[in-house]
Amino acid sequence: MYRCIDICHQNWNKRTETQQQHTSMRSMSGLLRDTTRACSLKNYCKKTEKDIGKLRKEMDQNAERRQEAKAAEEAAKDAAMLRTRVDKCIAEKTKVLQQSIESEANKQQQDTLSTMMSCLMTGIRRICRDSVMGAFCRAKTQAGENKIRKMLKKCAEKCAKGGRPVVVPAKSKEKQPRRNRYTEKLEQCMAREWRDVCESSKNFSPEEKAEMVRMHQCLSDQIKQSCRRKVIKEMCIEAGMEHPRDKAKARKACRQKKAKKTAAQKQKTAKGNAKAKQSEGCSSPEVEKCVDAKLQSVQSFIKSLSENDNASLEDVCGCARIMLRKKCEAEMQQRKCAQQEAAKCRANAERAEEKCHPKEKGGAGGAATVVDQELLQKFRECLFKKVGGPHDIQPGRKVTIVGAGAVGMGCAMALLCKGVTNHMALFDAKQDWMAAERLDLLHGSLFVNNPLIEQCTGMEATKDSRVVVVTAGARPTGNETRLDVAQKTADIVREVMPALLEQSPKATFIIVSNPADVMAWVARKVTNLPYERCLSTGCHLDTARFRLFIGQLLGIATRSVHGFVVGEHGGSSVPLWSTVSVGGVRLQEILPVIGTARDPMYWSTVHKDVVEAAFKVIADKGYTNWAIGLTVADIVAAIFEDSNRVLSLSTNVQGICGITDEVFMSMPCVVCAHGIGAIVRPHLSDWEKQQLQKSVKVLLQAQSGIKI
Repeated sequence: MYRCIDICHQNWNKRTETQQQHTSMRSMSGLLRDTTRACSLKNYCKKTEKDIGKLRKEMDQNAERRQEAKAAEEAAKDAAMLRTRVDKCIAEKTKVLQQSIESEANKQQQDTLSTMMSCLMTGIRRICRDSVMGAFCRAKTQAGENKIRKMLKKCAEKCAKGGRPVVVPAKSKEKQPRRNRYTEKLEQCMAREWRDVCESSKNFSPEEKAEMVRMHQCLSDQIKQSCRRKVIKEMCIEAGMEHPRDKAKARKACRQKKAKKTAAQKQKTAKGNAKAKQSEGCSSPEVEKCVDAKLQSVQSFIKSLSENDNASLEDVCGCARIMLRKKCEAEMQQRKCAQQEAAKCRANAERAEEKCHPKEKGGAGGAATVVDQELLQKFRECLFKKVGGPHDIQPGRKVTIVGAGAVGMGCAMALLCKGVTNHMALFDAKQDWMAAERLDLLHGSLFVNNPLIEQCTGMEATKDSRVVVVTAGARPTGNETRLDVAQKTADIVREVMPALLEQSPKATFIIVSNPADVMAWVARKVTNLPYERCLSTGCHLDTARFRLFIGQLLGIATRSVHGFVVGEHGGSSVPLWSTVSVGGVRLQEILPVIGTARDPMYWSTVHKDVVEAAFKVIADKGYTNWAIGLTVADIVAAIFEDSNRVLSLSTNVQGICGITDEVFMSMPCVVCAHGIGAIVRPHLSDWEKQQLQKSVKVLLQAQSGIKI
């Protein structure tokens, strides 16, 4: 290898000395002497009457410009190719990042990543640019090495065919031939090629370097042949071209414009860095603590961009700190304003109470002590969302049950035995079965306050009902879940709901058919009923089971255990452990991780038992009816009494707990005379929020799969 480099330097020095000795104008007459005489420089000069020295200078300038143009064209092609690869890399990494955020990040992490998205995109662009450029440079180096190896292989094949091995020729002391312009250009081209060869062969193995030394003459012949073609083509172009327009001014203006752009970019970067340092210096420890916490929560997403480029990741983190610092400052300012507003409200309330109810005089207590109605109204709005306006209430207590199967008759028996109503109508497609069930109930009328149970030979018998309970639907078979039979039941609900509404336009409709949440959505879609008058039993029964199982474990009466189950009436329901209390003591205060994956007592098995409770009954009995019947009776009683009780019922929860889509699912609801009067806004833990969003996705997918 070193011998190759020495030879390169020797040849270059030797040719330079020879070139300096032959500078006479007579060398120009030998232009392309060995190739063609059609492009003779001497003849060209005689025809155009131009000075040979001046023309030679112009031709040199033209040759340099053509080389620059060719290099610029190749650079433009490479730049376009690199831009395409960088854009493709950015698109792929951005897509992977978005998918990772959607599938793995919680709501808080998504907000943080959204704030610093511009920084992440900057990091992605730098990472992709560096990786693509690195690969491009490696490919260029590899191409140079492959070129030399190809030339060596060609030489080896030539020797194998009978050629004699060649070695490095010794220095010749013979007199050098007279030189001309063609020879000078040829030697310049060969010198450039040899420099490239020596540069590209630095990473060769010792065997390959020895092969290069042995095949030096063969390599030189190949380089000379390649350069001869290039020089001949270039000089023939020179001989046939006119003197080009001088573009020195344009190039100078371009350089000045580029210099100004670079200076402006540097000034902008310096100003941004100064501003960042100033913001870092002025930020409070609380803000920095908030920034560190947010950055730590999304560290895994940042590292997923590139684990091999620490410099780019540091730049992303630095940029993200600036963005997150602004967000944290805004949050702290908002929190401070909220605290001030709350303190102001408390002070106003205390002043109003002292003014209207002085301490020394005492007071009646209760609701009479609250005098600031405006403040009370705001308090109510924070506690629950009011639904709908006043409605005309159908007089009487007539209840229609659609579907005289096991669930329907369970509802009928519970309504009669609890004394909720004594006026009932049964409707079913199987007339004989329905008539037999009606007679069976009438035979025991002596013991349930002599009820009026109407014979339904048509839809007209349901006229003027106060409440309509829809239990008709397809029963799950085998391993089918509630969602598997959704379409079958949806067809039944779509068929009966318009006719029922026509007979009882003021009624409240309670959907029991499974899947109850989706069927309530279907019923509302086909009738356009107000949301507050079309509801489902939802997780009211799940909540009852939840409180029962907790009471059994603690040895406490079910009525003394309080808490809610929300979400889907099914496998994705969400137990609100933050609401579970016994005697005013929240269980989460005793065990903060209760019900989560980190719970050492495995309270999550309680919710698992709630989900599997119905399947255990169905496995032996074939269906469930008594518990759901009592659940319906409890809801109807709350409506008739206008009790304003809070039950976990299924309705449209759009706008509650950050839910943006129209989806029917269970939330704590205030039950009034026309159905649902308000929806409570529960304060959920982070774990509960995540589980609730999963339940939303399950129900939205089920709703989208229904053909209405």
